[in-house]
Amino acid sequence: MKERNNPWMKRLDKWIGCPLLFVLGIFHHNRKAIDLNTIDTPKIAMIKTAAIGDTIVLSAMVDEIKRQYPRSSITVICSNNNLSMVKLIRGVDDIFVFEMKRPLQSFPALRGLGHFDLLLDFGPWPRINAVISWMVHVDYKVGFKRAHMYRHYVYDKWVEHLDSVHEIDNYRNILRGAGIQPADLLPSFIPSSNDLTPETPYVVFHQYPGGSMENQRKWSEVCWVELGKRLYQMYHIRILLSGANMDAEAAEHTAQLLRQVGVPVENIAGKCSLSDMVAILAKARLVVSVNTGIMHLAAAVRAPLVVLHGATSELRWGPLGDTSTVVKSGEPCQPCISLGFESNCNNPICMQNITVDMVMERVERLLVG
Repeated sequence: MKERNNPWMKRLDKWIGCPLLFVLGIFHHNRKAIDLNTIDTPKIAMIKTAAIGDTIVLSAMVDEIKRQYPRSSITVICSNNNLSMVKLIRGVDDIFVFEMKRPLQSFPALRGLGHFDLLLDFGPWPRINAVISWMVHVDYKVGFKRAHMYRHYVYDKWVEHLDSVHEIDNYRNILRGAGIQPADLLPSFIPSSNDLTPETPYVVFHQYPGGSMENQRKWSEVCWVELGKRLYQMYHIRILLSGANMDAEAAEHTAQLLRQVGVPVENIAGKCSLSDMVAILAKARLVVSVNTGIMHLAAAVRAPLVVLHGATSELRWGPLGDTSTVVKSGEPCQPCISLGFESNCNNPICMQNITVDMVMERVERLLVG
C-alpha cells in the first residue's frame, strides 16, 4: 500500500486526525518564543513527510538555518516516500523515518529522539504531521494553518499557508514565524562524479508526472517523439528518457518510437537513483520535463530547463532559478490545480494544446540565446 495518495490513509487522516487534534489542542498551552541566538548549539527538528519536489524546496530552508546558525543540529522527520531525497540534503545531521503504515510503532520512537529547542512543520495538509509534532519533546513549535484542517491547535505559533505565493515563500514564512529571517536562498545540489553520465552531449526528457492528478499533467507521447526528432535534426544530440521503476515499460515504448525515426536514445527509467539523477541532470545540455519532482531537481542543479505546465500553477509550483522557462498553452481555465488535488478535469486541453513548436521556441532561446 502506497503511503502517498492512498485514499484510505487520507480518510483516516481526516476521520481520526480531526477529533484527535481537537483533543490534543485542549491540552496544549502556547509557550514563549525562543531566541536561537542565546543557544550555543540549537537542536532543530523539521517535519516533511511527502513529495520529492517539496523536499527539494525544503533543502533551501536547511541551508538558510545552517547559514545563520552553523552550530545548529538539524533532524528531519520524513517518511519512506521522501527519504531518498532527504538523504541528499547537505546540512542534515540526523534523519528519523516515520513509518506511515505502522504509526503505533513510530509514535513511541519519536519520544526517544530527545529534546529539541525548535520544531518546524513544513507540511500544510497531513494532520498526522501535527500529531507527530505533538509527540516530540520540544520547547517551541511552528506550523501551518489551513481552513478546516485543525492542525494549528498544537503549535505555539502558526503561519497562514497561502495559495497566492510560491511554496518556497510559504516555507520562508515558517522560518519567519520562528524568528529566522531568510536570505531567499534557492535549492541547490552539488553533483558527485557518476559513471552513468554519458560523455556525449544529451537531452533529458522526463514525461511522467507521478503523484496526484497525474493524467492532468501529461503531454502526449506523439509530441515527445516529434520533439526528440526535431532536436536531433537540429542539434544532433541524443535523448535520455528518465522515470521511476513504474515508468520503465512506457519509456521503452517511447524509446522504440524514437529509434524508428532515427533518434539515438537511451531509456534510463528505473535505472538511476536520485543521486545519479543529480549528476545526470547537472551535465545535461537541456532538460524538458512536466511538473514533477525531477523538474525541481533539474532547476536545483541549474540545468537549462523547459517545463510544460498545464493544470498546475507555475506561480505555486514552478521551477526556481534563472535557467528555467515555462511553456503553457494559455487556456482560460488554467491553472485548475493550485493545492495539488482539487481539480476534477477529465479533459486536460491545457496539456493537449501545448505544441511542439511552442516547446522548440523555448528550447532555442535556452540553447542559442
